Amino acid sequence: MLKRIAIVSLLSMIAHADMLGYFQEANRHLQYDKTYSLYKQSNQLSQNAIEKSQYANFSADMGYTRTHAKGLDNGFNTTDMAFTDTLDVFGKNSYKIEMLALDLASQKASLSLQKEQLFISLVTMIAIYHRTVEQKVLYQTLFKKETKIVKKLQILEKTGEINNLDVLRFNNTLSRLQSHIVSLENQAIKMKKQLKLYVPKHSIPSLPHVKLQGSKKAFLAQNPQNDINRYDAHKKSVEAKGMEESYIPTLSTGLAYQQLDDPTSFGNNYSLNVGVHFSLNQGDSQEAEALKVASLSRQSRSIEIKLQRENEYITRHQAYINANKELKVLKASLKSYKQSEESTTEAYLKQYVDFNAYLQVLTESLANKEQIIALRYQRDLEATIINTIALGKIYQ
Repeated sequence: MLKRIAIVSLLSMIAHADMLGYFQEANRHLQYDKTYSLYKQSNQLSQNAIEKSQYANFSADMGYTRTHAKGLDNGFNTTDMAFTDTLDVFGKNSYKIEMLALDLASQKASLSLQKEQLFISLVTMIAIYHRTVEQKVLYQTLFKKETKIVKKLQILEKTGEINNLDVLRFNNTLSRLQSHIVSLENQAIKMKKQLKLYVPKHSIPSLPHVKLQGSKKAFLAQNPQNDINRYDAHKKSVEAKGMEESYIPTLSTGLAYQQLDDPTSFGNNYSLNVGVHFSLNQGDSQEAEALKVASLSRQSRSIEIKLQRENEYITRHQAYINANKELKVLKASLKSYKQSEESTTEAYLKQYVDFNAYLQVLTESLANKEQIIALRYQRDLEATIINTIALGKIYQ
């Protein structure tokens, strides 16, 4: 018994590893990590540019003037050249670096959200695909079984034990059954093609049968949407502080040279200048207030986002519990449905029951089997999603 449990556990782990591998391949194909990596490089270059411009923000100016003065026979030329460096010695623009760092963190959280949504989409499609294939096999098995029965009916028709109407009705039922098989097959083909768009070179993995192991606490700890909201709120708060401190002065130093052809002057001029610039823009303070309000608005959404995440866990957890309970009930009745189906088939062939009674028992038995398949995949789907999110490997 212990050996069997160990084998089942090992197979579940392998199946789960296959699912993660399939997801990682889809992630590589969609280049989510590459896109983030390029954004990270761009962000770092922007931060470096701000750091360098703190003490190296150079500018050069040149000017030329031709002057004709009264009392002078000829005009003269004036050439001005200036080289200036604006210094952020008081760290006026340092908030921009913090904003870029927060923006990068927000992008990282957005990447995590993309990965989570991708995993949920993939595992849901895989569950539906395998459920559809299994339902198709169920209907094919039934079709083969009923085809044998219709052959027996045709023999009974020849001997006059049943009339032609029963055979026709049975054949019509088989036609509808075959049509449903074709529909299920087309659905499976479509989903297989859709999954190939995400992972072109790998086969579709099976959905692992795993027990629910991810705790509510671990699941709620992974909340990329809340992280995005938190970083964006902080970023607006930092920007507001930067706008409030726009009064912080900047220092400018420069060298200037003036070449003067004026015969009345004392020659060329050289100068060294130092200046302090204060911003008196009243609009900055108003914009800062607007950013503070926007930051508070973002922060207020935190409770809503956390509640949405908790509601998601409750919905998935309850779906898992309900599927487990319903499966136990349906599996317990599976044997009685099978016995009822066999006895009704035998009774129908002996004409003890009519076609409608036989079809009703057959339909009820089929619905029971279909429901078992659907609930089994529902249970495994919810357990896989909760366990994987709680584990956090998809975000790495």
